[in-house]
Amino acid sequence: MNEPEKRRSFRVREPAFLKYEVLSDLDFYEGLERRKMRQGLGPGVASTLAEIDARLKEELQRLRGESNSASRCLVLLNDKLNIVMSQMPEMRKIRTELANQRPQTCEISADGIVFSSREALPLGTKLYVEFLLESDNLFIDSFAEVIRETEAPDDTNPELVHGIAIAFTGMKPEMRETLIQHMFSRESETLRMRRLELDPGQ
Repeated sequence: MNEPEKRRSFRVREPAFLKYEVLSDLDFYEGLERRKMRQGLGPGVASTLAEIDARLKEELQRLRGESNSASRCLVLLNDKLNIVMSQMPEMRKIRTELANQRPQTCEISADGIVFSSREALPLGTKLYVEFLLESDNLFIDSFAEVIRETEAPDDTNPELVHGIAIAFTGMKPEMRETLIQHMFSRESETLRMRRLELDPGQ
């Protein structure tokens, strides 16, 4: 497996607020952007911000090797902007709607997600899925297709008995890269916490 494939297949388990909508073949094949335009949503502020955030994180990664001071300043500025953006009406609406869902533990990769569902979804079912990662409020939306039924990753809710594995379809490269960066960041933090538990003096 080459490096790009390794990055895309890397998985993390973490809580997410998630909801999905089953699509007709017509809705699915017209594409996500056309569907949003037809519904009067345009490209969506949340999706656009996710793309910008992905590009910003890539530049920050390059800058860290050149100037730690400049990198820290940009990280702080980005954190400040994230707080401001979280108060925008569209972002607040998305978060409010998703937060009405009970968070569930999911298995997340750049290529897809495994989540728990009340209902079984047949192989090949077309979906529109959106989720908000509890750890950092990262919002992701995509078309997707059910590729298998598996064991439910969240065993805390007895109503969610079906494990549904889906593959993202037509996700923009910038949003996929945002997911990859998020997952590696979470894994780095997990490893750091384990090291601290083993050696508190570090």
